Amino acid sequence: MGTGKTSRLLAVLFALCGEAPSGLTLDDLINTSSDYMLVRVEGRINNLPFYIERRKRRGGPVAVKTDLPEQLKIDPKIFVDGREIAKLFVGAPTEKVLKLNQLLGFERYDQVASELTPVPVERRIQELEKQLSSLKQIEDIRRRDAEATAEIGRIRDRLSALRVKYMMDSALVKWAEEVKQRTEEARKIELEMKGKLKLLEQYRIQLKSLPEAAKDVEEELREMEARNDALNRRIAVLEASIKMIELQRGMDVQTCPLCNAPLSKDALERFKHMEEEYRKVSDEYSRLQTSLAQKRKEAEEYRRLQEQRRFIEVQISRLEDEIAQTKVQSVAEEDLLKALQLLKEAEETKREIELLESKLSSLEAQKEAYQTALAQLGSVDAATLEYKIRRLRDLADKIKRIKSALIEAVNEAKNERLASIKSSFKEAFKKIYPYERIKDVDFESKMVRGHEVLYVKGKVDDTWVYAHQMSTGENVALSFALLLAVNELVSSPILLLDEPEEGLDESGVRGLAEVLKKMKAKTQLLIATRSPLLASLLRSEGSVK
Repeated sequence: MGTGKTSRLLAVLFALCGEAPSGLTLDDLINTSSDYMLVRVEGRINNLPFYIERRKRRGGPVAVKTDLPEQLKIDPKIFVDGREIAKLFVGAPTEKVLKLNQLLGFERYDQVASELTPVPVERRIQELEKQLSSLKQIEDIRRRDAEATAEIGRIRDRLSALRVKYMMDSALVKWAEEVKQRTEEARKIELEMKGKLKLLEQYRIQLKSLPEAAKDVEEELREMEARNDALNRRIAVLEASIKMIELQRGMDVQTCPLCNAPLSKDALERFKHMEEEYRKVSDEYSRLQTSLAQKRKEAEEYRRLQEQRRFIEVQISRLEDEIAQTKVQSVAEEDLLKALQLLKEAEETKREIELLESKLSSLEAQKEAYQTALAQLGSVDAATLEYKIRRLRDLADKIKRIKSALIEAVNEAKNERLASIKSSFKEAFKKIYPYERIKDVDFESKMVRGHEVLYVKGKVDDTWVYAHQMSTGENVALSFALLLAVNELVSSPILLLDEPEEGLDESGVRGLAEVLKKMKAKTQLLIATRSPLLASLLRSEGSVK
C-alpha cells in the first residue's frame, strides 16, 4: 500500500474489516507500483495481545492470518473522510436519509421496511381473481363446446355425403365437360365460317366493282412505242443529213459523215429536201410523245387492275376451298342443357365442400381452445379460489400493518435517539463553530417524495437556515458534531478519521480538538491530519501520539 497518512488509515481499515471504504474496491488500495498488499496490525483486547495479518493480490481473494479465536466484527464505516463528511447534509434527500440512518443505526430497519411490501401478494390476488372470473364462465364455455361438437358432427355428415355424390357424378361431369367443349369448338368454327362467308361476299362485291380495262391497251402501247423508236431513228438520219447540208454550204465535203462513203455533188443535192421532212417528223414525234405518255398511264392502270383482280380471285378461291372443307359437329340442344346443368351442380357441390371444410377447421380450433380452457379451469374449485383470495388479502393487510408499525417504531426510535443526542450535538457544534452567526442548531423531519428526510438547520438571527444555505466550514462543523454525538450514543471501538480539519478555520480546529479529546474516553481514535495545530493540540494529551 502507499506510505501517506490516508494509506495508513486505509491499511488499518483493511486489516480490521477486510474491506475498502464506500466508493473504492480493495484493488484500488494496492500501490500502483505493486500487484499485492500486505497489512499486519497488532493490539490488545481485554489486556491480551493479538495480531491480524491480511494479504491480497490484485484481482485475487483476501488471505487472513490471526491468533484471535473469532474474527473481529467491525463496521467499515469507522473510516471517516473529512473531505466527504460535509456530504451528510449537502447531498440529495435520499443520500441524506441513507447516511443519517447509517449514523443512527437504522439502516437495516429501513432496508427491511423497503423490502416488506404487499405487492407480490397483491399481484397473486389479481391472478387468482382473473382465474375466478374465468371460472365463472365455465358453463358458457361448456355450452359453446357442446354446440361446436354438434355442429362439427353435422358438417362431417354433410361433407361425407357431398364427397360421395361428387365422386359418383365424376363420370357424368367428364361427359358434360366434353359436350361443353364440343359446343364451344362448334361455336368457334361457326363464328369463323360466318366471318369467312362475309369476307367472301365482300371480295365478290369488290371484284364486280372493278372497272373493265381495254384488253388491247398493251398492243396499242407496243405499236406506239415501235412508232416512237422508228421516229427516233428517222430523226437521227434527218439530223445527220441536215448537218451534211450545212457543212456542204460552208466547205467542200467529200465523204458522208455517217458512213464515210464518198459523196458527189449530185448526191448532196438529194439531201436538200430533207429539211422539210425533218420538220414534219419532229411535229409528229412531239404529238406521239403526248399520246405515248397517256397510253403508258392507261397500261399501268390496266396492269394494276389486273393484279388486284388476280389477288381477289385467289382469295375467293381460297375461301371457297376452306368453307367447302370445314365440317361442323353439331351438339343437340338438350345434351348441351343437360351438360350445363351437371357442371353447375358439380361446381356448387365443390364450392359447398370447400366452405364446409373451412368451417370445420375453424370449429375444430374453437373446440380445442374450449377443451384447453376447461382442462385449466376444471381442476380448480371456485370456493377454493375465493378462500385463497381471502387469505391472501388478509396477508396483504397484515404486511401493510407490519410495515406501517415498523416504520412508526423506527421513526419513534429515531426521534428518541435524536432527542437523546440533541444536547451533545449542539454542544459539539458550538465548540467546533464558536461564532455568533449561527446561534442554535436543531433537527427537522420532512416528507420528500414519500420518504422521511432528516434536515439539520441552524438559526441565523430569527430565521432557520438549512445546510445548503451554509458555508463548507459550517457544514463540516454540523457533520462532525452529529458524528460525535451519535458516537456518544452508540460508541464505536475505533474511528479512523482522515483529515477531519478539512474546511475548518483555526477556531474550528481548536473546538474539534476538544471534542476529539472528549471522545477518546470511549473510542480509540486514529487520526491522519495535515494540520500542525490539530496535531499539537492532540499531542498535549499524554495518550495521544
